[in-house]
Amino acid sequence: MPALKAQYLSLEDAVKISMRENLGLLTADARIAAAKVNTGPGAAGMLPSVTAQGSGVFTLDNATQTFLDGRENKIVGGTDLRFNAGVRADWTIYDGKGMYLRRDRLLDEYELTTLARRQEAQELVASVSRAYQELVLQERLVDIIEEDLTYLKDLLELTEAKLKIGSATRLDVLQAKTDFNELTNSRQLALLQYDIIAGGLNRDLNRSSATPFSVDTAFLPLGEVLPYEEWTELALSSNPGIRLAAKEVAIAERDIALAETERRPQIGLTSGVNFGYLRSNSGFLLSNRSYGPFIGVNASFNIFDGNRVDRSIEIAKFSATVAKLGYDQASLSTKNELYLNYQQYEYYVAQARLEQENLALSEENFALADELYRNGYINQFELRQVRLQRLEIERRLAQAEYQQTLAYIGLMELSGQSWL
Repeated sequence: MPALKAQYLSLEDAVKISMRENLGLLTADARIAAAKVNTGPGAAGMLPSVTAQGSGVFTLDNATQTFLDGRENKIVGGTDLRFNAGVRADWTIYDGKGMYLRRDRLLDEYELTTLARRQEAQELVASVSRAYQELVLQERLVDIIEEDLTYLKDLLELTEAKLKIGSATRLDVLQAKTDFNELTNSRQLALLQYDIIAGGLNRDLNRSSATPFSVDTAFLPLGEVLPYEEWTELALSSNPGIRLAAKEVAIAERDIALAETERRPQIGLTSGVNFGYLRSNSGFLLSNRSYGPFIGVNASFNIFDGNRVDRSIEIAKFSATVAKLGYDQASLSTKNELYLNYQQYEYYVAQARLEQENLALSEENFALADELYRNGYINQFELRQVRLQRLEIERRLAQAEYQQTLAYIGLMELSGQSWL
């Protein structure tokens, strides 16, 4: 397995690193922060807007004024100086309850980004967990091979000794060497496969693929496995994908109600304070000052707008239909995947139990065959068959436990539960 200097990496640490370093999750966090900022009464249009405004104008006039009685007034180099300032507040007090719908919709969008981030995080954790379990499998397989290699080395020495005393043939020695070399090559391939999987896991952890590390020697401990019906209930209430689809349905239905508010009247309140100042020598008014508050109410009602509102409502209804179909698809797909994982889990549990029974028998059989061979009662070919049988059972048991663990992770992922 990895070099002795390789640092140990637990599954929990691998998950923590992936959650901390994954750029996709960092992007999702930024989206959540942006959606959070865009919530509240102000974003929904429930608060008034207050504006301060002011202006100043200086005018130089050369004017000739002619009156009805024939008199004329000529002004050369006349000046006008005007100042206006004021504070104005505009507040929509009724818009068909659209402001409340917008507030709720913005909250829905915030929850949607949160659910999307949760789904992405769960998929990442599942991916890291599966890669980690595959590394555990490769380590188990290498351990099985190395144990058999130790025995084959001893067997080769024994066979060579028997050849010298004439109780074994040259063919027996060559067969022992062939088996030893074949298993040595299998070990090397398993180590290369380990490096490939470890590189992929390092990539998911957003670090150098060549970073060496060691892993656990046992698969993930499995918790209680519920009946399939209970898994389904958990999935429908906790699966991030289903919850995401349900939130999209809620948003689409709210969009219908929001579009319908444009059929209702809009009522607004306006108030403020104005100040005006005029000084002039180009007319009859030399100066004027004015200030004071004002208040007003405005109302509007859409009578005809080329059926724009009707089109908006119709489009919103189509969007809601699409969202509902997406929810149905997500629910059906999740339940089907859950059923397949449940069946696979049951199958590999049964296989692992049978292989454990077979392994106990093969261990006993191998110990007896080894003793008989050393005492000259069976030949090397018969011993080899027993040894290969035990080796194959050990491999099948490791594969069954690995597949069982993957199925369990799939059940927990689909049901929205944590397996760490």
